[in-house]
Amino acid sequence: MLKLLFFLFVAIPLVELWLLFELAALTNAWIAILCVVLTGFVGYWLARAQGWQAYQEIRKSFESRTNPTNSLVDGLLILIAGVLLMTPGMITDLTGFMLLIPISRRLFRRWLIRYFSRRIKAMVMGQMAPQVEPPGREAEEGVFEGVVVDREFTPDGVDEPDTLS
Repeated sequence: MLKLLFFLFVAIPLVELWLLFELAALTNAWIAILCVVLTGFVGYWLARAQGWQAYQEIRKSFESRTNPTNSLVDGLLILIAGVLLMTPGMITDLTGFMLLIPISRRLFRRWLIRYFSRRIKAMVMGQMAPQVEPPGREAEEGVFEGVVVDREFTPDGVDEPDTLS
């Protein structure tokens, strides 16, 4: 996690700064500044328009009582795109514009939903996993993994016990 934070907060801004200096050296400092300001405004406008559209889809899905997962994830990705586009830099702008394009956003959305559903499934299954008895200790008679076995199994089916316990 520490490596990821280092990458996000130190390495990416340094690369972004280097790319902006290279753009300024190739063209002009004012053109580099204009690119940063222009992508900020265009990103704000696109994110606002698509964010409103995602909000309307979320409202419709709640009103029709359908699953709003895709619309909610789209809204999150549009929010992230807006933040990335308002951050000065070439890499963040490219990533932000990729998140605003519906086709590429659909790919990000699928990946994000799969990633989190696997994580949640692993957490739930980890909590529901049966407790294994320590080696060498036999289970008590009539008890299997904490569940009392109180039935008899025959080829015809399950026989109920004759007496109530």
